[in-house]
Amino acid sequence: MKKIIWSLLILLGIVVAVSGCARWPYEPGPGPGAEYKLQITVQVLGEIDVNNGKYYIVLDNNGNSADGPGGEVDDWEDEYYYVQLDHWGFNFSQVEEGSTSITLTDSLVGVDELQVTISLSDLGELKNSIDFNVVTTDLDNNTYDYLDNYLTIGTTFGSMVEDYPSWSGTENYEEDFIIIGVIAQIITL
Repeated sequence: MKKIIWSLLILLGIVVAVSGCARWPYEPGPGPGAEYKLQITVQVLGEIDVNNGKYYIVLDNNGNSADGPGGEVDDWEDEYYYVQLDHWGFNFSQVEEGSTSITLTDSLVGVDELQVTISLSDLGELKNSIDFNVVTTDLDNNTYDYLDNYLTIGTTFGSMVEDYPSWSGTENYEEDFIIIGVIAQIITL
């Protein structure tokens, strides 16, 4: 009986030692080695319409918030990255000519919104912030709508930024390409 009790105590001690509890007391959030992701959700006034236009998210990770991306596709600089949604689906790449596609961590298209998740490690050398803009165009890349002021998000876990652009309806608009909401956050999966 003593041998059984001692064996159970030793076994219990091994289980407690092995299972333990890992804690990261210096910072809330995931522990060391977690890979951070940038998740961006874009909502439009009408419905996502890839047959008559394109939806872009353009990203600048140089850490200089004075020179973020604007609303004209032709003005984007070589170091920028972009996600394009068109009738072929999503394409994630660098603006630089000859760049190959990069795989998105995740993506989805709903009736009136799109969402992409990008691994921060896919954006080159990581800085302390990322500037980004959302742009909608016709099939020839003529701009329908964009954020008047690009957004800046920090690259630390839990960073978040939101924008709900005001829209004053006019007679000549394409409601499927009017941006009414953008939410970005740094997450882990």
